[in-house]
Amino acid sequence: MDKDNNIKSQQYDVFFKTLLSRKENAKSLIEFTLDKNLLPYIDLNSIVPLDTQRISKKYKQLYMDAAFRVKFKEEDAQIYFIIEHKSESLSFSPLQILSYMYAVWDYNQKNNQPYEPIIPIVFYHGIEPWKKPIFFADYFKHKDLIIDYLPNFKYILTDTSQISDDTILKAIDNIEFKAGVYLLKHVFEKNIENIKTIIEIIKNTKEDTIFVFLDYISHLETYDEEEVEKTFKEILGGNKMAPLVDKWIKQGEEIGREKGLLEGIEKGMEKGLEIGIATEARNSLIDTLEAKFGNLPKDIILVIKNIQDIEKLRGLRKIAIKAQSLDEVKKEL
Repeated sequence: MDKDNNIKSQQYDVFFKTLLSRKENAKSLIEFTLDKNLLPYIDLNSIVPLDTQRISKKYKQLYMDAAFRVKFKEEDAQIYFIIEHKSESLSFSPLQILSYMYAVWDYNQKNNQPYEPIIPIVFYHGIEPWKKPIFFADYFKHKDLIIDYLPNFKYILTDTSQISDDTILKAIDNIEFKAGVYLLKHVFEKNIENIKTIIEIIKNTKEDTIFVFLDYISHLETYDEEEVEKTFKEILGGNKMAPLVDKWIKQGEEIGREKGLLEGIEKGMEKGLEIGIATEARNSLIDTLEAKFGNLPKDIILVIKNIQDIEKLRGLRKIAIKAQSLDEVKKEL
């Protein structure tokens, strides 16, 4: 995998892990993928996320995307789900899953615990259909002759290229998980209509949920950041968009401070930090005004870009957030 593809894959991983960090979404993934004959015996309300880093520290080559423990309904027993996320299939090896399973069972044994049953799930949203075998024994030659002597577990494959949009939109009740699956399925396409569909799905959810999608989509190479922001604003409306933009700006300010700090080390720490923060403060003010009132006249942008006082810029942004018209802000410039 080349460097650019590796960075993209990491972006998808971060979004997927953020999605599954919420237990309701993890429950929905298991519910959506698990064999319907097994599902009635599983108590999904007992789901507990597990610390994959604790296991991976010992086995340094392991990188589990997510793991959960769930209880059976009628028995004092538990089942373990390990979840591997893939945006392309070339890097996948069945040994990854087998290694995860060994790590869990080794941990069980060393802590005098019974071996926990493990169900692996591979969530794949690549462009091409998944072509690798799902049974471990299928990776061996002459498997039919020696099948009794081979490990022959299988993993559950969720390949979004084989799932219709209609199925995603109708079969998944959890709004955030539905939007996440839909987004990952279409993440390689440049089609603003897909983004509109996602916004329509999440528009009545919590601000934090909308922000996760706004932030992730705006950083995708397939879409222009301004186009994404405009589309969100058209569907959500200015009042709902303003606090999201403010949160986005604060995140940008933190990045600006870090960037300014690095520049300051190279060219004079104090001056570099001041310049970085001032630049971010000006951009933050402009972004807030455009999110609320549309494209700004060039003369107002010029005035803002000539303001050097950081505290004044921050004060203007606070006024902009509360302002009902652009004229209210112009009076303070």
